[in-house]
Amino acid sequence: MELDKTVRLGMLLDIYGNILTIKKQEMLSMYVNDNMSYQEIADTLGISKPAVLDSIKVAEKKLEGLESKLQVLAFRQKLSNLVDNSSNLRQDIISLLKE
Repeated sequence: MELDKTVRLGMLLDIYGNILTIKKQEMLSMYVNDNMSYQEIADTLGISKPAVLDSIKVAEKKLEGLESKLQVLAFRQKLSNLVDNSSNLRQDIISLLKE
């Protein structure tokens, strides 16, 4: 199942966010976690909207680059799917044994 872009970006921020500058972390968090627009972020931080857009794009590219190399999010998703499937399998076996 494909993740929504914003959800994926938030997860990447949680995993790799410490590699970003504090300002980029702050802007990206405002964007993905607080659902703020570029203009709202710019107004809050007292910078231009293009500066916010550029910073978020740079941060996104850096996070995606790390994920393409390290695959931490992909591993977590696979692990989560295995756990979900294991739970379903366990319930199916219990149902079969009760029949």
